[in-house]
Amino acid sequence: MILTRLHLVHYRNYRDETLEFSPGINVICGQNAQGKTNLVESIHLLSRGYSHKTGTLMDMVGFDESGFFVQADIVKEDTSHTLSIKMQDKKKTVLLNGKKETRRDAVLGVLTTILFEPDDLKIVKEGPEKRRRFMNNEISGFKPNYPYILKNYAKIHNQRNALLKEIKYDSTLALTLDSWDEQLVKYGSMLMRYRIDYLRRLNVKARELHRELSGGQEELVLFYQNNVLENPQEFSDLERIFREKLQASRQEDIARGSTTYGPHVDDIMIHLNGKDAKKYGSQGQQRTAAISLKLSQIEIYRESTGDYPVVLLDDILSELDDRRQRNILSILGKTQAFITCTDPSFIEHYSELPSKILKIEDGRQLKQIEN
Repeated sequence: MILTRLHLVHYRNYRDETLEFSPGINVICGQNAQGKTNLVESIHLLSRGYSHKTGTLMDMVGFDESGFFVQADIVKEDTSHTLSIKMQDKKKTVLLNGKKETRRDAVLGVLTTILFEPDDLKIVKEGPEKRRRFMNNEISGFKPNYPYILKNYAKIHNQRNALLKEIKYDSTLALTLDSWDEQLVKYGSMLMRYRIDYLRRLNVKARELHRELSGGQEELVLFYQNNVLENPQEFSDLERIFREKLQASRQEDIARGSTTYGPHVDDIMIHLNGKDAKKYGSQGQQRTAAISLKLSQIEIYRESTGDYPVVLLDDILSELDDRRQRNILSILGKTQAFITCTDPSFIEHYSELPSKILKIEDGRQLKQIEN
């Protein structure tokens, strides 16, 4: 999968710009606030249908404009595709090869991306919400119905919590909990199955990669932490167990006004050489573990889709020492990658990799240098 060309019109600070890319590493350089992250965001938008920076598409419209247009030319398995998103008067239109598409799964996989940004280095040391978001983002990249299931679960979970609070003042409403519980079990069980399957694969790939990155000094092991399944072997009986736990905790849930059991409290335990990396790992160890988790997605995506994803590294190398930079760039040799930075000199040490340097200033490409 190769992104060959990108056209941006009235997209943030890009007025009307066309950029062409190398099939290898593309270094997007420039000073701060010139449009490097905006370019990466536009590629992520075409891939996923949403921005990783904002929840409102209108935020991406250029100043004093009524809409934007982004278009990518992509070569996938020797077939060319054109993928576009048009935002006009607060209405979004997705086009594939000039044809309007209303279903997200119709375009999912045309452009597959993995985004790695500085905040991802905190996957290990921050709280469970960060790791749940990591799982959700990565699974959504190659499972088209996962975002739909996640959205439905969140909606039902919120409605059940609201009902639990109301029951305190009107106990007759408790009669309606059974129907909400059935919906929570339905979508919650789907989420947990996806996550269990994903973490089995991630455990294998991340362990192999981390062994390589640590020079064979560290063993990375992941554990799925879930308060519904005490034993992952209970996988086949998941719905019954979830339903029984909801019923058993009903009075406690009413008293608390919130739902105790479910995938909304999931976590990933990350161990290095048998110890909790969050508690006992150094900052360097935590960062290397985070790199292993993120970059192992490359092989997981390839196995799931049959093709390597496009990798987006947004200002990530500046956060890492030379050794970790070298490790990442050696892994990226298999893929097309986009790396944003202020100083592109690091790429000079990797003359064996096909690359292009694009200098961006105020939403315009000033020059490009190809290797």
